[in-house]
Amino acid sequence: MIPYLSQPMIPLIDIHTHHGSSTADVIAVRNWDFDAMPVGISSIGVHPWQSVTINTDVDFISKSMKQVETKCRMPQVVMIGETGLDALRGADMNTQKQLFLKHIALSEQLKKPLVIHCVKAVEELLSIRNQQHPTQQWIIHGYRKNAQLGKQLLQQGIALSFGLHSDAEAMKAAYVANALWLETDDSEANIVDVYQMASERLSISVEELKLNIYQRAVLLSSLFRLE
Repeated sequence: MIPYLSQPMIPLIDIHTHHGSSTADVIAVRNWDFDAMPVGISSIGVHPWQSVTINTDVDFISKSMKQVETKCRMPQVVMIGETGLDALRGADMNTQKQLFLKHIALSEQLKKPLVIHCVKAVEELLSIRNQQHPTQQWIIHGYRKNAQLGKQLLQQGIALSFGLHSDAEAMKAAYVANALWLETDDSEANIVDVYQMASERLSISVEELKLNIYQRAVLLSSLFRLE
């Protein structure tokens, strides 16, 4: 049982944002590039788009991951990433896989969840997952695909995070699986509006949705707990 649930106000959780910041009502996980200094509750990693730097710097992976490893040990960093695979942008897939595997290893070592960017590379992602058998939670952020693919990912133990533009049935499947997160990503959207949209699609109250997500957030890190 989580003792903090007796508190009168449960915050909104924005699990992945590039612009948002925490307030009295919102706990926002701010995503930072590997060469930035994370401030507040954060995630940090090397985006697959950045992998293309290896074309001009052969040591890019080792140098960038050295920074990520140092910063991921900071207590305010609750998740590693965003990282992942993108078949449309970035370095070749083998290079991206090499970079992704290093994030997975760090996630397992530090026991911190992994926030994942995945574009047209689900088969590769699932193949890696089946080979690595990770114990930490994987969250695919910005999920916009259909419920059929969503259920496939959920069955493999991968959580899904949704913004304003998402499939209602996929969202329902994630909620039923107790693996739904909400985010603003790099948009100008307000997380309040994302929660309102999700509550309408799920036919539950915003308060019920807030509690569901908050309970799981606390299990990710004590930094989410109400004081």
